[in-house]
Amino acid sequence: MSAPATAEYSLITSVILLAERAIAEAESMGLEYAETLENLKRKEANRQAEQQRAQAARAMRMADLQAQAEHLAARCLRLSGLTRQEEILPPAPLGVEAADVVAWSAYVRRLETTLVNMEARLDGESTAVQVLATVEDGEKLDLQGVLALYLAQRQVERNAAERMAWREMVERILARLELPPGEPLPAQIEGLARAVILAETSTRAELLGNELRREVQLYQENVEQARQDAAQAVDWLQRFAVASGLVSEAAAADDGALVECLQAVAAGLLPLDAATRKTVLRRVQEIDDIIYTREQKAAALVLEQSLQDLGYQVEAVSETLFAEGGMLHFQRSGWGGYHVRLRVNAKEKHFNFNVVRAKADDTQRDAAAQKKQDFIAEERWCAEFPRLLATLAARGLKLDIIRQLEAGDLPVQEVDAECLPRFATESAPARKTALKRFKLPGEKP
Repeated sequence: MSAPATAEYSLITSVILLAERAIAEAESMGLEYAETLENLKRKEANRQAEQQRAQAARAMRMADLQAQAEHLAARCLRLSGLTRQEEILPPAPLGVEAADVVAWSAYVRRLETTLVNMEARLDGESTAVQVLATVEDGEKLDLQGVLALYLAQRQVERNAAERMAWREMVERILARLELPPGEPLPAQIEGLARAVILAETSTRAELLGNELRREVQLYQENVEQARQDAAQAVDWLQRFAVASGLVSEAAAADDGALVECLQAVAAGLLPLDAATRKTVLRRVQEIDDIIYTREQKAAALVLEQSLQDLGYQVEAVSETLFAEGGMLHFQRSGWGGYHVRLRVNAKEKHFNFNVVRAKADDTQRDAAAQKKQDFIAEERWCAEFPRLLATLAARGLKLDIIRQLEAGDLPVQEVDAECLPRFATESAPARKTALKRFKLPGEKP
């Protein structure tokens, strides 16, 4: 390693916040850091596993309700086409409510009521009802089944060539759909396909065909947008998960509806509408501010405690060090006037390390001897530097070296003694397990 060194730092939020909790709990309960950290990791893993189980069960219930709603809406649409009477279906849940299982249950019940009423009105009025009745409850019609059903529902005659041409047009348009195997046609697209086949004139059929093309294109675009929204929702959910331990219980409860909505979006069960996106973005910005403030505070504690755990004497680290930047010094007992100076550039996210020496009053000192002592001091720090890097990385403060000089490449900087901290002669004892926890690569226990 080097003597003067510059490193770019990055904070791993979940790790550094967990390390902060472990440090605080170990200090307050008189426990070892490593033991406390493992206990916290187990608790966090159990909590996440329980959340995942609950989320999976809820997603299955939501998917089942959506499938029921889609099937019922399609049946209502087909019945409406039998008499050319457009039925106004109850609106589906929208926005944050669209992630509510209770809201979807209520929607399914409203569709069931609508379907029963339509069947009662149409019962006995048309033989086409019998055709529809042959479709077993819950069966998903494929493309050929849908087209055959609508052709059977025709109430006006047209020549066979015309019927075949319109059917082929609908088939060509619907062939562009990228539907998973067994997936039914979206209700809106199915309704337009029906309207094309049942059109009174060729002109009307062509106009509806163009509308069907636009609807298919829009559907494809929505599918791609849904993929992007799902990935974005996963990222947002991670931030909500981190924030859940940083905000009050009331605030976490208020976030519950947004979290459920994002879980449904991430699972591909719901689209992310504009109003919900705006609400989520506003809350995510607030959460990012909360996380940033806590993250900076945690990083300062982790840095100070890590130096102490490794046996260094270190001056107090400001909680704002990672937000505003600053400088601190640390050393080991027995280093005499030598310290390591650490400068933090918060804007550039840089750490700068270099060995400094308290300015001596002896102007007659041997320059060669002094240079040798400086070299030994830098070599000593170089040997210890990797252990500090490993310790900080394990606690969520990762340093990537971007510039380094070898010991002796530059003269050790002299600093007025008044500018350096005055530590006790003997350093405070490090944690008993500190050196066992953090080993150099290849080092034996």
